[in-house]
Amino acid sequence: MQAVRLAPSIITHTRHGTPSHFLSRSGLSVLIDLDNLAIADRQSSLFSVDKFNLVSFYQSDYGLDYLQNKSGKTRLKTPDDLANYIRNMARNYLPNIKLKNIFLLTFPRILNLNFNPISVFICQDKTGKDCFIVYEVHNTFGDSHSYVSVLKDVNKDRKQFALKKLHVSPFFPIDGEYILYYKKRKNSFSLIVRYLRDNKPTLTATMRGNFYPLTTFEILKHIIVNRQFPLRPLISIHIEALKLFLKKCIYYPRPNPPNTSISQSQIRKSNK
Repeated sequence: MQAVRLAPSIITHTRHGTPSHFLSRSGLSVLIDLDNLAIADRQSSLFSVDKFNLVSFYQSDYGLDYLQNKSGKTRLKTPDDLANYIRNMARNYLPNIKLKNIFLLTFPRILNLNFNPISVFICQDKTGKDCFIVYEVHNTFGDSHSYVSVLKDVNKDRKQFALKKLHVSPFFPIDGEYILYYKKRKNSFSLIVRYLRDNKPTLTATMRGNFYPLTTFEILKHIIVNRQFPLRPLISIHIEALKLFLKKCIYYPRPNPPNTSISQSQIRKSNK
């Protein structure tokens, strides 16, 4: 049983308008089954759950535990803490549906260090269909916000719109909205986040990749070939921020974080 898989990807950011900007880099994520963390913990000698390793996954990096525990200290976790957190959240939006599976697409820790700009929780009903998605966004200031999407058969192929709640980049204001889209196929995935202001595209971020078995060989191969190292996403963000600063992009100071940590997206048609 593959309770966790590697998900190497190509990540792009396209800033629309003036000044324009584009970046493309490789990324290394994992897709992990939150209901089978004990199995995931035994899948490779180089991967661990809630303890140090070359590549590791910590439940405390997400959800309320992250919000309440920003000191960097890792508390003892039970094997299903994060899964229960997501199930409790889903009950507020889908009270009559019992979640069968919860998968998380996220950047793992490398040598116990990481930064997760966005993580995606994919929840499935008893038939195995995606029914609830949580896009958990973190900024470099230690703030976090979750945008939740309820999927139904009538809207599964329609885009999810969410009002922007969290200050992410100092070169964009807090107003505007996101179009959120996640699609998983058998061995590949696509994640698209488009930021709109006044209904016009301002930024498009994509992450597209393929799934591979998480084995000791595959871990070493993808870390070496894709030149993955601790805190690479965070370092990349600051390098690109310097480039935007040199392009004289408008700087927006960090506002107070939102009072609520969760907001729901809405379904509507879009030609964007």
